[in-house]
Amino acid sequence: MGILGTLLGRREPVVEFRTVDGGHPAPFPDMTDEQLYNYEVTFNVPKRTFKEPPRSVRPPDNRQPRKEPPLRKEPFTETVAQKTQERPPHGTHETHPHTATAHRPTRSMPPPPTEQKDLPPLDLAKPVRLVTTKQPVEIITTRARHPVYKVHGYIGDDDVVTVFTLEGQLSENGPRYLENIPQKQQLFLNVYPNPDVHGAEKYLLTQHASREQADMAAKPGRITCAPLQFDT
Repeated sequence: MGILGTLLGRREPVVEFRTVDGGHPAPFPDMTDEQLYNYEVTFNVPKRTFKEPPRSVRPPDNRQPRKEPPLRKEPFTETVAQKTQERPPHGTHETHPHTATAHRPTRSMPPPPTEQKDLPPLDLAKPVRLVTTKQPVEIITTRARHPVYKVHGYIGDDDVVTVFTLEGQLSENGPRYLENIPQKQQLFLNVYPNPDVHGAEKYLLTQHASREQADMAAKPGRITCAPLQFDT
């Protein structure tokens, strides 16, 4: 600010967060340059960090402080998250669409485990949750218009959508944050004594999908019908 800023009693704004790839001042943690650009386009920030969608790391212009816009209180809809604007390049009449995506602004999630090779394939048609906090994620769409972030969903009780890739990532080349919620399975086992007293097994088991089926299939000598629950 210099001497004039000191005389006017103005203080330099405190930069609490920066983008993870370009190091630009950001209003929220864990944002990429692309998400910062999309955020400023979505909320129509008067002084933007980038004039065009960022394609490489560029130094930020800190000569004038930027005022943070108030957060939207109403939930994002798919229309808002996918709103596009067009701006002609300098000296031409062509237009390039600028796609804006929604971003969860308040809470920074812990990084997922570094070893992800044991994670089973992600099926977005089934219930999903976060790998880190195990919070359920309500998927709104898997067909958003953004070329990378096609999955939009609510994490827990959030009222703002978070965007993911089809592989469950928060950034295009980052770790996976989504996994399928294990589904409870149940079987009913009919237990019988082994008539072969010299056999290796003391008991014989038959499995059934429900208690009714187990009772209907029960044979004389059944010792018990045992329920069995497990995750898949």
